[in-house]
Amino acid sequence: MADVTKNIPVSGPNMEELGIPIATLPNLRRVDSTNKIFRSSRQDLVSPEDCKKLNQLGIRTILDFRSPSEYKLASGNKLFDANTEIVSTLVPSKKNRDSPIRTKKVTVNPPGPEYESRVKRRYLFDFFQFNYIKAIFVRATWYQQLISLLYLIVDLIMRNHFKYFVRYFGVTVLNPAGLGQQYIDILEYSSTQIQIALRLLSEPENLPALISCAHGKDRTGIVVALVQLLLGKSTDYVAEEYALSEIGLQGIRQRVEVEIIDRFHFDESFTHARKETMLTTLQYIYDTYGSVESYLEYIGLGKEDQEKLKQALEAE
Repeated sequence: MADVTKNIPVSGPNMEELGIPIATLPNLRRVDSTNKIFRSSRQDLVSPEDCKKLNQLGIRTILDFRSPSEYKLASGNKLFDANTEIVSTLVPSKKNRDSPIRTKKVTVNPPGPEYESRVKRRYLFDFFQFNYIKAIFVRATWYQQLISLLYLIVDLIMRNHFKYFVRYFGVTVLNPAGLGQQYIDILEYSSTQIQIALRLLSEPENLPALISCAHGKDRTGIVVALVQLLLGKSTDYVAEEYALSEIGLQGIRQRVEVEIIDRFHFDESFTHARKETMLTTLQYIYDTYGSVESYLEYIGLGKEDQEKLKQALEAE
C-alpha cells in the first residue's frame, strides 16, 4: 500500500504536493509541512479500503464544522468513525469563552461500533447558532422577515430542518451579499466556535488533526486560513491554497451543486472556491482588526494561546 503520509516539502500551494489521493474522500490535502493538520470534505462516504489509507495519517482529532443534526442527516455509512468518540462542542457566552472547553456526547442512530478505548475524537461545531441567524435576519426588510417566519412555521410543522427558511434567506439576503460576506459573517458571528477549534489544535495530544465540514471549502477554509496566516503564510499563499478546493471538488461537482443550489437555492457562485473570495475575506480582517493576531485576540485567543498554537504546529 502506498504511503500517503510522505513528507513532501511545501512551497507554493499546489494539489500535486499537498493533495492526498484517496478516491472516496474528495478535497483531502495537507495544510502544513509537518503533517499536523489535514483538511477535507466530509468523511461519511469513505470506503473500507480508503479508511485503511486514511488511518495511515494517524489522525487523533477531527474538527467537524457541522452541527450534530447536519452530521446525522448526511448520507453514508461513516465507517471512518469506528473507534471514534463523537461529541458536540458547547459554545459559552462571550464573557465565559476562556472557560474550559465543554462537550456533550452525541448519540448516533444507528449507533457506531463499540470501542474499548478512544482512538480518535470527532468534535462537532454548530457554526450557525442564534447570533449568526439573528444577524442575517435583521438585514431583511420587515415584510421579508414576516414571510420568513411563515416559512419557519412550515419547517417546524414538517420537521424538515429549516429547509424553506434557509432557502428564503438564501435568495433574499445571502445571494445578493455574496459568498465573501458569508465568510465575514462567520468570522464575526461564529468567532467563539473558531476560538475553540484553535484551542483544540494547540494541544499536542490532539494532533494530527483533520479539519472538515460538508465540502471542506467554506467553514474549513476560514479556519485553515487563520492557521496559515498565524504560521506566517502570505495572503496570496492562503488564497491560492483555498482555491485548490476548485480542483479538490471536481469529482463531486454535481453533488456539491445539489447540496448547495438545489437544496438551499444558493447562487451558483457559492459552489466555488475562488481566490478573490478569500482575498476579500482576508482584507476585511486587516481593515477591521489590523492583523490576524489582533483578530484572534479579539475572539479570545490571546498572545500566549497563539504562541502555544504555533509551537504545537511547528514542532517536528
